[in-house]
Amino acid sequence: MEKYNRQALYLAMEQFYLITTEDGGEDLQTIRAMMGGLVRKARRAIPAEADVKTKIHQLLQLVYGEWGFACDPDTYFKAENLYLSYVLRAKRGMPVSLGCILLYLADKLTLPLFPVLFPTQLMLRADVDDSVAFIDPWNGQYLMQEDLQKLYEGAFGFGATMAQEDLAIATPEALRERFAQLAKNTLIREDLNDAALKYIDSRLFFIEQSRPKDYAYELRDRGLVLAQMGAYHAAVEDLQYFIDHCPEDPTAYMLMAQLPEMRKEIKNELLN
Repeated sequence: MEKYNRQALYLAMEQFYLITTEDGGEDLQTIRAMMGGLVRKARRAIPAEADVKTKIHQLLQLVYGEWGFACDPDTYFKAENLYLSYVLRAKRGMPVSLGCILLYLADKLTLPLFPVLFPTQLMLRADVDDSVAFIDPWNGQYLMQEDLQKLYEGAFGFGATMAQEDLAIATPEALRERFAQLAKNTLIREDLNDAALKYIDSRLFFIEQSRPKDYAYELRDRGLVLAQMGAYHAAVEDLQYFIDHCPEDPTAYMLMAQLPEMRKEIKNELLN
């Protein structure tokens, strides 16, 4: 396999912080210093002469054992878990943020850990020689394919069968996009509208140029944020664009029913 960019997720999270933060990015150097500190600790703790499987096992023991990183189910869906400044200090996160840290360390230690865009959450896989082991970044535990099948059935129903692509190594592009969708959904769900709007706006030009078929969906998301902010005129423009270009999408039907109410709000504002 050609050199894989294991820092893609880290860079996406760093960019997310810079776009959505209100502190002007003043924590960036601290984040980089803390990540560098973890790399140095890992290099000191993991013998260079150890075999690859042992190194991966020792890395997991460091991150989840000695260093105490974990996923907190009580705050699992909180936006703070998307910010490395919080995750590194609190040692709490969600699979995507803890997976990000593991992938970054694996890159620096030249270990064959890779991201898997499993339908339920980010998973990792270790490809060593001719064997593959799956790792749950929730807790650093190894998973058998039978375990993954149970998780899959829990999400999609008994008898649902995983496809090979569900366990494949994710491309950096797909990984970044999965993170972006998670980040947008989290910000919107928590009504962090200013941050969500800045993040979506930062993506629009790139998507229009590189993936024009996805442009309408990004405008839909911006329209939903604008509606939450009470900016109905701008929201209607974005949502109408989405309906016109993706009329068969299930969300288009729901939005069609909501637009008359938004237009009524616009009319009331004009009258007042």
